[in-house]
Amino acid sequence: MAHVQWRQFAFFDRSPVTDSSDQSKPPEAFQQSNTTVFTSGRGHIILADSTGFVHLIDREFNTRSFLAYDGGRVTHLKQLKQSNVIITVGEHDQSNQPPVIKFWDFEKVDLNKKTEDGIIAPSCTRTIKIQHGGMVYPVSTFAVLENLTQIAVGLANGTVILIRGDLQKERTTKQKVIHEGSEPITGLGFREQTKSIILFMVTTSSVMTYNTTATKPTTTTLDDQGCGLGCAVMSDSQDMILGRDEAIYQYDSTGRGPCFAYESPKTSLTWFKSTYLIITSPPLSSTVPSYRPGSARTANINFQPQPGQQTSSSDLTRLTIFDTANKFVAFKDSFIGGIRGVVCEWGSIWIFGLDNKIYRLDEKDTPSKLEILFKQNLYVLAINLAHMQKYDDASIVEIFKKYGDHLYIKGDYDGAMEQYLRTIGKLEPSYVIRKFLDAQRIYNLTSYLQDLHSRGLANADHTTLLLNCYTKLKDVARLDEFIKNDADLTFDLETAITVCRQAGYYEYAVYLAERFEEHDLYLNIMLLDMHNYNSALAYIAKLGPKEAERNLQKYAKVLLKHLPQQTTRLLIRLCTGTMPPATAMSPPPLPLRPTSPTSSIRNTASALQALSMLPFAGGTLDDAASGKHQPVAAVKRSEKIPKHIFESYAPPSAQTFMPAFVDHPDYLVQFLEEVYEQRTASLREKVTISEVASVKSYPVKEEPAAEPSSSDVEEQKVLWTALLELYLMDERPIDTSLDDDDSSTPKEFPTTPPLTSDVDLSEQEIARRRVLRSKALALLKDQAVDYDANQALVLCHLKQFDEGVVYLYQKMEMYSDIVRFWMEKEETDKVIECARKYGPKDASLYPMVLTYFSSAPDTLKKSTSELLSVLDHIDAQDLLPPLQVIKALSHNDVASLSLIKNYMGRKIEKERKEMERDHALIKNYRDETEARREEIDDLQSSARVFQVTKCSGCGGMLELPTVHFLCRHSYHLRCVAENEKECPQCAVQHRMISEMRRTQEANADRHDLFYAQLEDAEDGFSVIADYFSKNTMAFAKLID
Repeated sequence: MAHVQWRQFAFFDRSPVTDSSDQSKPPEAFQQSNTTVFTSGRGHIILADSTGFVHLIDREFNTRSFLAYDGGRVTHLKQLKQSNVIITVGEHDQSNQPPVIKFWDFEKVDLNKKTEDGIIAPSCTRTIKIQHGGMVYPVSTFAVLENLTQIAVGLANGTVILIRGDLQKERTTKQKVIHEGSEPITGLGFREQTKSIILFMVTTSSVMTYNTTATKPTTTTLDDQGCGLGCAVMSDSQDMILGRDEAIYQYDSTGRGPCFAYESPKTSLTWFKSTYLIITSPPLSSTVPSYRPGSARTANINFQPQPGQQTSSSDLTRLTIFDTANKFVAFKDSFIGGIRGVVCEWGSIWIFGLDNKIYRLDEKDTPSKLEILFKQNLYVLAINLAHMQKYDDASIVEIFKKYGDHLYIKGDYDGAMEQYLRTIGKLEPSYVIRKFLDAQRIYNLTSYLQDLHSRGLANADHTTLLLNCYTKLKDVARLDEFIKNDADLTFDLETAITVCRQAGYYEYAVYLAERFEEHDLYLNIMLLDMHNYNSALAYIAKLGPKEAERNLQKYAKVLLKHLPQQTTRLLIRLCTGTMPPATAMSPPPLPLRPTSPTSSIRNTASALQALSMLPFAGGTLDDAASGKHQPVAAVKRSEKIPKHIFESYAPPSAQTFMPAFVDHPDYLVQFLEEVYEQRTASLREKVTISEVASVKSYPVKEEPAAEPSSSDVEEQKVLWTALLELYLMDERPIDTSLDDDDSSTPKEFPTTPPLTSDVDLSEQEIARRRVLRSKALALLKDQAVDYDANQALVLCHLKQFDEGVVYLYQKMEMYSDIVRFWMEKEETDKVIECARKYGPKDASLYPMVLTYFSSAPDTLKKSTSELLSVLDHIDAQDLLPPLQVIKALSHNDVASLSLIKNYMGRKIEKERKEMERDHALIKNYRDETEARREEIDDLQSSARVFQVTKCSGCGGMLELPTVHFLCRHSYHLRCVAENEKECPQCAVQHRMISEMRRTQEANADRHDLFYAQLEDAEDGFSVIADYFSKNTMAFAKLID
């Protein structure tokens, strides 16, 4: 490949370097014409001349010089990078003297210090003479390690000498010939590897390597072609770069690497920065022979350019700067008069011409380079260049954007999209999307949106657009890949589901909802779009109590409409605390791939299979398919479920789901009965509501009984009230179509044969109501719930539930209301029964009963014997005074006096006998009172004669001294306590009477005690009489 095929750019600016005082001349530091060698490093350009001097020129062109070889000349220079040491190779003035290598240490030399003549004196730390076999051969090239432990010297006779050791500190060094050949050495270079040091050796006809650290080092030939002197250079990556007329070659320790075709004669190669190779070609009319492999000999090579060598002023020397990384020519120009040397320092390239002119090449800044590339639409090179210059991501993305825009304008939409894909994350996606919204470019837009999602940078609008692209293209395969293979959810889930629903791809919407546990969306699609109620119910059953409660609150009404029995069973389990915990949601299987969008697609077999997995399913798959299911009552209470199956949770309130049963009262009854039974089971021993229709409860966990909370008690009241209302309010006939859809008989009704045209509907309605009323009565008798009796009484009155009304009156001990209730219904037998049952408990019933019995002739005729019996009972128990009895019977003219003739006779006779007894007692009290008064008068007016002979205390014969009391008791003096003034035998009775007297006086003002006794007594008159008999009233203070 010829060099003209490489792209060429002007990435360097050429400018002459002139003296500040005379623009026609170079700076004074460069005006000497006897310069023999050039190098640079550590902020200086270093020149050596034929007189043995070395000149160091700084950036301000100040010169510092020192004499390296007195009377000789310098042939080679090397400035180390890691230390301030300059190595020179030269010759002294004596003829036939071997070349000498000198090490000059500038660490202690102040190069900035001004001197009068500019001469400095660095220390020469080491001098090494190069000799080989007693013969003197010129040094063609040399290489040195930065740590100064090895130096290799190549001679013109084809010999390579390796000098090892600490070249600065050790006094002696060892020189070893490592290669001898017939071709001159044109290039040397060290490559430092991890465990070895490789020396490249280049001759005019071969490239070799030598491992200087090996135990038994050997020479390895990498190539059978070499290069001319000055055409071998080491790169920054420690590769050997060779320039031959046809190409540039690169070698590493293993062999030849990449090459760059550049056909042109080459006189020297120089490495600049990290990627640039400076190629100098010979003058076009030069008489200096150039080396061509295979055609030249050693004698044809001018190793030592003669001082003052002149060329024609019309000779043109071409200089090319090649970018080895990006493979283009960064600069190419011709210089009149030839080039003597090229050095690189201070970020620029310095070119020294044979006509003593100096030129500087300055690299353009990166934005300028990019601008040049943009003008030529070379965006790939611009991108590579930006990467090499370590541009930030935003700047590189801007280049990709320009490249994409360029390709888009050219109509290369695929290529443009490839570039736009590289801008994702930095460039606003809408910029790209707007360009590809045309229907003809939908494939490119799809690829961009896919990549946007894969990087997690898409929003809801991007997801919508991508899915719309899939659906418009009907690309089900890519839709599958997008939805099914995205494990990290790099798109907006809700948007994806919405778009799939709108496009009719319900299977994909369901798949996404189930996979990422979007329960609400899953159920919404299943119920409203696909109408797959069995799968929806099975899905809810796997969600666990918390999620099931939330979703059933929303969808219970719809599920009850289509699957009432199964939905009711699930609600029962949820509200009774027996629902299993959530099962692990395994990734759903891939749906069958549809060829086009479909509406509601029902898979009967899969739906039935899903239904059979329900935890409440009682039948097999065949039963489900045939529409036959086991009724709720088929689950026996005796079937115990192990404790570990269910996790404990607080069951939700049943009233939350009651509105969903608005069109299904029968299932509401079933639901409430089971929940009520379970909720009350822990508080009482289960009570069967009715033998005809017993409530079957589902097995629950066996746990220790705990005190019910206030919320549980309130929940039981709500359930109780709702059940009672349903039992009493249901007046509908039996729904004969109930079993057609759900194939199960509601358990609260007794099993009856299907209706036929010969069966009277009213008979079944009566039987139904009888069952419900019996259950309602059993519910009222349930003592486990402290329900509101007044509310229940209102319900029973509204629905004319007589048994319930009577029971509630009895529970509240409202016996008079019971009697009045039956009186209003003119149920004489019931009135009689109530009189017998409740009369002993409430005497106020008898006047009501007597009034009722005598209210009508028919009633009196029917209850005459009972009326007489009541009168006898009143008389025997003395329950009512005769006047009250007569008043009760005299409300109308139905009862005659003959009915109570015997009763009045007995009462009069009884009262007459009581009067006689009272008169006898009065006479006896008066006689006793009179005797007491006479005794008192006798004591006050007559002397008392004591004739007692025995002591009343000890019973012994009286002996003086004695003590006699007026009560006729006598005692020995010793038998009476000292200072005793009362008879020991009568003192107790006297004190008791005195205490009673003081109590009566104290209670005379305690009116509250009097009224309390009066209120609690059955006969108040007897209390007043008792107060008068004790003369308590006499002590009461009169208050004006």
